[in-house]
Amino acid sequence: MDAIELLKQDLKNFKAYLLSRISLLGLTHENFAKKVNISKGEISKILNNNRQGVSLTSFYLIAVNSGDTIENARDYIYPHRKFNLKKVKIDTKEKKSINKFGLYMKENFDSDTIEYVGGKNSFDIIQQKTGIEEKRLKDIYYKTGAPEPFEFLLIEKAVGKKPGEMMKDYVENRVIKIG
Repeated sequence: MDAIELLKQDLKNFKAYLLSRISLLGLTHENFAKKVNISKGEISKILNNNRQGVSLTSFYLIAVNSGDTIENARDYIYPHRKFNLKKVKIDTKEKKSINKFGLYMKENFDSDTIEYVGGKNSFDIIQQKTGIEEKRLKDIYYKTGAPEPFEFLLIEKAVGKKPGEMMKDYVENRVIKIG
């Protein structure tokens, strides 16, 4: 599948996942929106195929606040994506982060602490491990791009975090609520 086909499949599966969670909980769309802390408008956009991508915040809030796990949501929405990391040689040069996500990564995962060896979680290493295209990763780190959930899950894995561990902190403490 090419990138456009993958994105279409992501959105189709996200819609199906949302409908399955609404059905499982036996709620109206409005009550489900309240439960998961997302606007009715966002729910409507997902259900009416008016999204261009899967929102990280919507993915996280729908999964967690509907009683599911990030792993289950990942497996339901992204069975067509691979979450395998590549082995890389650690030899990087320093780059400066200039947006929220880039700063978040630098502050939390690209440091000289005992837990994170200097350079181990740098931009270059993350790019090599995840296989996310350099241009896309630059958009996420340095410009106005926002990570898609599958990209975030790959990045979490690349820095040695459990699925949803980093996402929880990022969504709950760094991202403005949708709606």
